[in-house]
Amino acid sequence: MIRQHKLLVGGFMGVGKSTVARRAAELSGLPLVDLDAAIEARAGKPIAAIFADQGEAAFRALEAAELGAALSAEGQAIIALGGGALVDTARRRAALDRAFLVTLTARPATVAARTAGSTRPLLADAPDPAERICELLDARAHVYAEAHAQVPTDDHDVDAVAEAALRAWSVPTLAVPLGPRSYAVQLTAGAPAVLAEAVKRLRPSAVFVVTDENVQRFWSHGLAAALAAAGISPRATVVLRPGEEHKRLAAVEQALTAMVEGGADRDCLVLGHGGGVVTDIAGFTAATLLRGVRWIAFPTTLLAMVDASVGGKTGVDLGLAKNAVGAFHQPSAVVIDVAHVTTEAPRAYIGGLAEVVKSAALGDPALFALLEAEAPRILARELPLVEELVYRSVAVKAAIVARDERESGDRALLNFGHTIGHALEAEGNFTRLTHGEAVSLGMVAMLRAGLALGVTEAADASRVLGLLTRLGLPVDLDAQPLAAALGFVSLDKKRRGAGVRAVFLRRVGAAFVRETPLADLPALLGLATQRSA
Repeated sequence: MIRQHKLLVGGFMGVGKSTVARRAAELSGLPLVDLDAAIEARAGKPIAAIFADQGEAAFRALEAAELGAALSAEGQAIIALGGGALVDTARRRAALDRAFLVTLTARPATVAARTAGSTRPLLADAPDPAERICELLDARAHVYAEAHAQVPTDDHDVDAVAEAALRAWSVPTLAVPLGPRSYAVQLTAGAPAVLAEAVKRLRPSAVFVVTDENVQRFWSHGLAAALAAAGISPRATVVLRPGEEHKRLAAVEQALTAMVEGGADRDCLVLGHGGGVVTDIAGFTAATLLRGVRWIAFPTTLLAMVDASVGGKTGVDLGLAKNAVGAFHQPSAVVIDVAHVTTEAPRAYIGGLAEVVKSAALGDPALFALLEAEAPRILARELPLVEELVYRSVAVKAAIVARDERESGDRALLNFGHTIGHALEAEGNFTRLTHGEAVSLGMVAMLRAGLALGVTEAADASRVLGLLTRLGLPVDLDAQPLAAALGFVSLDKKRRGAGVRAVFLRRVGAAFVRETPLADLPALLGLATQRSA
């Protein structure tokens, strides 16, 4: 399992970073690095003197150097950050990749009381320190939102805060850093309890659960018990019919009606508990209810864990147009327990592996090699290995989404295999192929097109085909009604006029997007050759 070795304790001035980090180090027996103290030792003077003598820019340069050294040191450690240590976006994103960041929070009044009479450089010349604190908190809100976890400090003693930070660090977590829309993806056993904690932190006025008949049968009792233990009683539970063929506006209307009749307001919370269809519908319902309310994804299928629940793409199919109606609406949290895959039908589980292969091919060659080496164990659903696949797949997607939230650039890469795959799904009326099967065939199609264009390495294409085959995914594109399916590419969301933004694989770990004329697709996929033969 990929884990961050360092625990960073960050947040605004006065939230107790140094005190909490010191106590966390004592409780864990790990070494402590206090970044401000390290800077003062390196400079030979107090921070206030550095600001006065050399200015803030010089201080930030020293701070960056000390943080880099602390992150590069061997072994685990607790690192207390200064309040502005991660204001720089590039530095913050790098820290999120290399360490686990817990942000401590406090109300402005608490900060003002704790910093009264101090000589902190950013407050020293402020005529109204309380007003200055509010200004700085507002300016840095997007900075402090980008974290693996947030722990409030206002009404808790040091031990409680330190223990909460260490508990958060113990759970494999990925941050999706999107400023004020940031959230964490937690992978954990005992997920219903962790989910209940996430719900409580959001303090919703009401909770509405969206699930389907299959999930309701297998997993609803554990969720209900965890919510009840946390004092949470869902206002209503919407149980949908399972399957892609039911991912329609009628299902959204069913959910919206239940929520409006249940007294939903802007502070309510939608909880999507199910596979990709459920999380797509729950997220889109949340995006449209009262012009947008918060939601949490609690995925129960491999496909939903590695793809549908993360990234904020929500929506439903319209006629034969896949996901033609939807919205970008990020969840407030994603909680994953890979034990859910134990009740997945074999076909559904194997289909979900197509999205894992896609992620590996796009951005994680080491994951691709792991899939090649451990295919039998993966098919046997060995949960520690499945957790590794999910974690690494989400890491690939989170990194891309962080660079391009709304698919104006790199995020289009995540559509590798989807353009032709969605067309094949539509041709089969969303029942002949599962989504994962269609994506597998779509990747085969784009490998074939890439070879025809001379942009895909033949050896890498063979590796992908071989891996898909070993995992039990379909690869025989010629056995598919490909010519008929191409007629549905014109319905693809990525179409622009007479072309489509197609994703090609150069080699494992490197992909690119190319505007491709629709008229060129038959020849690139070998249909013209087949006809002439």
